[in-house]
Amino acid sequence: MQKKIFIYLLILCQSLYFSQSIRGFRIPDSLRNKSITQIENSFEKTLYINKGKAEIYANTAVVGGKKDRDNEKMAEGYQMLYQLNNDKSTLLYLDSMITVSKKMQSPEYLSKAYRNKGVYYYYAAEYSKSLDNYLIAKNYAKKGSEIYYNINSCIGLLKLELEDYQEALKLLLGYKQYLEKNNFTNGINYEKCLYNLAYTYHVSNKIDSSNYYVKRGFEQNLKSKDKDLYASLSLVLGINTFKQGNYNLALPILERASKLFKENPNNVQNIALVEYYIGKILYHTNNEKFLDRFEEVDSIITKTKNVSYELRNTYPILIDYYKKTGDKEKQLFYIEHLLSVDSILSKNNKLLTTEINKKYDTPLLLKEKEILISDLSSKNYTLFWILGIAGGAMIYLVYLYKENKKKLKNYQNKADLLTEHSVTPDTIETIDSQKERPKITLSNDKLEQLSRQLNEFEIEKRFLDKKINLDLLSKEFNTNRAYLSRSVNELKGQNFSQYLNALRIQYIVNELKTNKNLQKLTIAAIADEAGYNNVESFTNAFKKITDTLPSYFIKALQGNSK
Repeated sequence: MQKKIFIYLLILCQSLYFSQSIRGFRIPDSLRNKSITQIENSFEKTLYINKGKAEIYANTAVVGGKKDRDNEKMAEGYQMLYQLNNDKSTLLYLDSMITVSKKMQSPEYLSKAYRNKGVYYYYAAEYSKSLDNYLIAKNYAKKGSEIYYNINSCIGLLKLELEDYQEALKLLLGYKQYLEKNNFTNGINYEKCLYNLAYTYHVSNKIDSSNYYVKRGFEQNLKSKDKDLYASLSLVLGINTFKQGNYNLALPILERASKLFKENPNNVQNIALVEYYIGKILYHTNNEKFLDRFEEVDSIITKTKNVSYELRNTYPILIDYYKKTGDKEKQLFYIEHLLSVDSILSKNNKLLTTEINKKYDTPLLLKEKEILISDLSSKNYTLFWILGIAGGAMIYLVYLYKENKKKLKNYQNKADLLTEHSVTPDTIETIDSQKERPKITLSNDKLEQLSRQLNEFEIEKRFLDKKINLDLLSKEFNTNRAYLSRSVNELKGQNFSQYLNALRIQYIVNELKTNKNLQKLTIAAIADEAGYNNVESFTNAFKKITDTLPSYFIKALQGNSK
């Protein structure tokens, strides 16, 4: 049995290295004595011109590396194969790259491999896995290196998915500045960085800034001749031109981009995006051919399960069109797809849509879905059981809706009260005197000393320090952790965590009341101001102490100032 397992593992390991398009590959005589640097240069020159030839260079690196027991050559070869593919085999290449990089104990190659895995998952819209791999890559990357800033820019694109434009731009601009400072402006990474900035400004509707980086991107593209980046830059330019209302000029730009994307369809999401905007132009010019474009977008979304809030807008237009033409079958078909898309968006942990079409938000979509089913099947009595289930589902949805509305109303009321009153100790949960209050009584002298130190801690606003904790503060107070913990319980009637949260929330509530500029920041930025490492911890503490949410409190403050 053990022998069989050993043989199986041996076969598996061999498969890991050679199952991916290189089994039986023979190194051409012309490449036998080439160094890895020469192979890399040849690969880069042919990557966007002759994919077949580029694959020969990649396979040569892997097979040659295996033969020479050169892990670095193998790692480079697997990275080349990764660049050539975007299907599931891509993960096999990257896992192979990680395996040989670990053998080399090379942080540089490990950071590249995990970065590449993060990119793969990003394009697959698996953002949680993407972030996990980016963070692993960052741990291996040397701080201040090119790969370090590159990973930051990748995380910036994830921030963009969360509509955190300010943070996304900060990370992308940081990478651009690094490349410019170190004279890395002739490489493909600089051109990609310019494109990412152009795209980010487009998404945040800063068209002039977007066009500025599009222009710079095209200037770089004259050197690289990268067709995919040329198409991507053309896509953003076409979208910007459409947004400026120049449909006649935007259409040929987008058509050209569409043609280039389809010649090398590695990124189907760009194909979906360009078809969506071509469809929008046709729709706005009353050309019914927009249906063909939108149906292609729907086909890509259905196949890949990858959708953005931008592409979601395809469905309300299709539903409205078929509603006007009286085609209930098609209307129902696209309502089903819209519901599925909303489910995907929710599961991807993105922000909920900021403005849902009033005619087609989820409760109304479900109701209209059942009406359409009834109209289409009025003579088919076998559907009665479906209607019964749908009715029960509707009642449940109405109940959830009312409960949610009641909860939101409570948040609003509490927020309004909070604008008029301060956070006081009465509003803060204290420890149970019977369960948590220590049995050991502290000396009065020591208590007085610690009381003074805690008062100074509060006056100096040391509680805003994100690193502050019981261990650190006990060292500063020249006491031990247990003693300080009991002192806080004795003096404040709270455990240390409650005490720290109370100080921070009381501080930020007062700051928000008096500082209108602070009200304009994102919740993440406000959390940072209050001394929290993340939004979730801040929101939970704020809700527990004030019985409302930061967003409702800010809205109430802004309403009172009008």
